[in-house]
Amino acid sequence: MKKAITLIVLLVAVLMAGCSVVERFKMAEQQYLETRVVDLLNEMPVEPVVTEEAKVVETEVVVEETAETPETTVEATEEPVVAETQVATKEPTAKPTVESFDPAVYLGTPNWVDEMEKPEFWVAGSDEFTSAVFENGAMTFKALSETPGWRIATTEELSKAYMEAKVKMGACSGTDGYGLVFRVPKNVNYNQGYFFAVTCDGRYSLRLWNGLSGDNGKSVMLKNLTVSDLINKGKDQTNRLGVAAMGDRLVLFINGEKVEEFKDDTYPSGFFGLFVNRDKTKDLTVYVGQVRYWTDPEIK
Repeated sequence: MKKAITLIVLLVAVLMAGCSVVERFKMAEQQYLETRVVDLLNEMPVEPVVTEEAKVVETEVVVEETAETPETTVEATEEPVVAETQVATKEPTAKPTVESFDPAVYLGTPNWVDEMEKPEFWVAGSDEFTSAVFENGAMTFKALSETPGWRIATTEELSKAYMEAKVKMGACSGTDGYGLVFRVPKNVNYNQGYFFAVTCDGRYSLRLWNGLSGDNGKSVMLKNLTVSDLINKGKDQTNRLGVAAMGDRLVLFINGEKVEEFKDDTYPSGFFGLFVNRDKTKDLTVYVGQVRYWTDPEIK
């Protein structure tokens, strides 16, 4: 029994001793950990505490160093953008204005125009010398006699004017011709005036006619038949005849070009019209497409 009690006492003592050892071990472990933590903290680098004043100073220093630091070249990582080359466009050179000496151009709008579509200003029909028919936008004017015949336009009487007519020649030969008659006095039955003519073979003339002189009248040539390259000669050719009558100044134009100038004041004013003169071709026919005039012109 004593041995059993002794054994129990010993066992309890051992157990108590064992508990002491465990507690000591735990205490040692706790002490070690605390010591290690302190060591680790001591081993870690300690950053200096930066005050606000110190921060300001350091910033100023950085600024100064930045100011003194030389510029560095930064290489572009992207390809440079190539600007489009602007091709210089040459402005067109203005063409110089060519002065025209054609009265129909520089005189502007005419005071009177007849497109010859109807016999508004002309006597249509036939007489012993000529016939006039309005068709296809023109006056078909035919010579029925070897004596020149004319038709006078029923317009105002003109003293200073530029008159013009566009005429196409039919079948013709030699001195077959047509033209403008102007400054024809009304009170003498239109039997006086000036006759400006062009012929089939490319010549022009100017004559003064007085049908009241003698038994057969009198014709005075102010300009005999003269060749001109300005005339479109032959069959189916068109010419634009013009005459400026201003006081004693008489200026002749063919297709807008001045051909000659005369001085004569035999007839200071009158009416104007068209004439046709058959010489080589029977029933010589011309076609008048347009007639017009400008009053008080300034002729160059």
